[in-house]
Amino acid sequence: MGDTEVKSTACPNSSADDLKKHVMEVFEEAIKDCEDFVLPLNFSTIRNYDDLNEYAIQIFDSMANDDLLDEAKELFKPLSDQCILPDVAVLTIVLGEYAFAGEIKAALKVYQRMLATGVSPTSHTYTLLIMALVTDSSDVNYVGLAKKYLMEMLDKGLKPHDVSYISVFDATARRESVEKAREFLKQIKAKGFSPESNVFNFDEAHLTEAMKTTKLLYDLVNNTTDKDMQKLLRKWCTSGHGFQKESMKMYKALVKDGNADEAMEVLMLFIKGIKPAVLIHTCVIETYVNAGKIKGALEAYKDMLAAGVAPNSYTYTVLIKGLTADPNFFGDAKKFLLEMMDKGKRPNASTYTAVIEGFAKQEDKAAEEEGKELVEVMMGKGFVPNAKAMMEVLKGRPTAVIRRVMNIVLSKLKG
Repeated sequence: MGDTEVKSTACPNSSADDLKKHVMEVFEEAIKDCEDFVLPLNFSTIRNYDDLNEYAIQIFDSMANDDLLDEAKELFKPLSDQCILPDVAVLTIVLGEYAFAGEIKAALKVYQRMLATGVSPTSHTYTLLIMALVTDSSDVNYVGLAKKYLMEMLDKGLKPHDVSYISVFDATARRESVEKAREFLKQIKAKGFSPESNVFNFDEAHLTEAMKTTKLLYDLVNNTTDKDMQKLLRKWCTSGHGFQKESMKMYKALVKDGNADEAMEVLMLFIKGIKPAVLIHTCVIETYVNAGKIKGALEAYKDMLAAGVAPNSYTYTVLIKGLTADPNFFGDAKKFLLEMMDKGKRPNASTYTAVIEGFAKQEDKAAEEEGKELVEVMMGKGFVPNAKAMMEVLKGRPTAVIRRVMNIVLSKLKG
């Protein structure tokens, strides 16, 4: 491994086994202390120190990929020359898993155990705890605790990540009042901490939009019945850069497809510290698609419309391609492709090719004719499929499928 990963614990020093035993005791005691709560699934796979260390490596790599390398190095700094996981890393792993599982009281219990055993939390420990508190609205005291721990963090000379203080600010404004949020800002400035200049804009329109999208995210966390999605949403909330990577992915995709106006709309909101509602909803749809839960993706899209959020071109791309993956939803894919064009949005080659390919894969004359009718309708709306671009998309497909797809399209282009 490189110097950005947790080092192997296969140390020759004779005291290494004793240290490993101690680390496992810390881990087991922390879990035992929270046995009244639901045990996170990941813990069931940890039976010995090597399992725990392997899991720690995964977390380290995940943090590094999320641009949290400095925080990861701080958290996983090994004990002297023994290359053994430190107690703070073990307890933070336990705290984080309970936070992601929505067991906030268990996470708080782990934090109290840290303090009781003389373990100093790192900046990442605080980030996980603070974000868990502001994301969960089940207890009116959680926002106050989040503010308390952020102030405690500053008192210890630790610099909070922007995701921490922005989220505490948003939660305070939303659950208490904007005035209370302004008061909180004054308090952290009095501690000598200066937030990024573009983070806190007190323009009322900005505040309204920021709180609306923040509430949307928290509502999604608390209202979804899909446990996998709930856990993922919590991880998005606690990620050091939140939706930054997803935002840039959407931005680049929109630019690539020539949708500059939509791309700038997403980018400018994010620069102002606002998570675009269209981004949040699209991320949920895409997550369902990637998990093969197509029905969930379609329901998420309907929830998006019900919330008054308009899909952009990237949303349609994700949704339509996802729907074509399941024959039960192929009719919806066709419907939304036409809806997309009716709204003045131009589908990219991979999107309309996926729909036309759906007709071709049915190996049915009637389906082929229906595909031709679709191409004709598309052309009637002023959209002409690009045969060359489609061939690029179809590379690697069976020759018979490519032939049927191109026959559907070319029969209308030649006509």
